[in-house]
Amino acid sequence: MANKHGLKGSIVKKQAAARKLAKNKKAAAKTYTGNENLQVRKNTSYKRRTRYYENKMNFPKRKLETKNIETLVEMGVIDERGFFRKGKKKNYLTKSMVDRSGLDFYGMPRAR
Repeated sequence: MANKHGLKGSIVKKQAAARKLAKNKKAAAKTYTGNENLQVRKNTSYKRRTRYYENKMNFPKRKLETKNIETLVEMGVIDERGFFRKGKKKNYLTKSMVDRSGLDFYGMPRAR
């Protein structure tokens, strides 16, 4: 842990990228008052609340370009069995961690 705020370097870089993406600076400067209680609000600094709100509102959402299965296979997002190539090894077709035959990403049987 080389930094004093205790976050990993990759997280800090993502937060910085999210702040750069903030197009509406007035909205990014608002304090976050969502689902925080009064005690948490008092114990959290203004800077941390604003940064949290900024990152939450402006970080790009992970969204698929299309829902067409053939197109996703051609683009290389999912493989032939329907598993995502990057990220969590979840099946797009069955919406679970196994494919239609009951095998996981590595071809091993898995309990449903």
